[in-house]
Amino acid sequence: MTSPTTLPPTAPDFSTPDFLTPGGKIPDAPAPPSLEEQLATLRDIHLPPDVPFWPPAPGWYALAGLVLLVGVVLAIREWRWRQTLAYKAMKEFEATLAQAHAHAQEGGDGLPDAQTIAAAASGVLRRLVRAQSGDEATALTGEAWARVLVAGKAGFGVAEAAYLARAPYYPPAAAPDAGIAPKAFVTAVRRWIRARA
Repeated sequence: MTSPTTLPPTAPDFSTPDFLTPGGKIPDAPAPPSLEEQLATLRDIHLPPDVPFWPPAPGWYALAGLVLLVGVVLAIREWRWRQTLAYKAMKEFEATLAQAHAHAQEGGDGLPDAQTIAAAASGVLRRLVRAQSGDEATALTGEAWARVLVAGKAGFGVAEAAYLARAPYYPPAAAPDAGIAPKAFVTAVRRWIRARA
């Protein structure tokens, strides 16, 4: 086995460097690079990539799901409304009212009067009540029928119900003027039909 060779120890040089001696000269520092050289070493700015349109953030998925759910609920609600008796009664009333409106326009007046509206609504309302309550309700006349029209949610006012109970039986244009505005009367009939759904 051979022993490793050892190098003779070198003594550290503790002598004073030349530039620190009184006659020594300080070496010139390298000249700083010019501004153009410094700018040439810089790399160009890297902008982040544009935010992609797809895929959207998770919040958009939640919003789309919510809109879809609301649309389905509204579609089911509309479908169920169209299956109700009140919807069918409303369509029948609107058709009868359209005929009365066309007849009134031929006469030059434009809007049907309250008696014509009462005549159009009377049959529809009686059929709706008969379908829901049975035949005994349709046999009611006068004040008894007016009480049926006033009762329940969205019932007619007392004056409207009394007029609706009697006006269809007067000769045309012979019903007493009860001061009922035709538009308000039509709105009341529609409200009453919707409330019976």
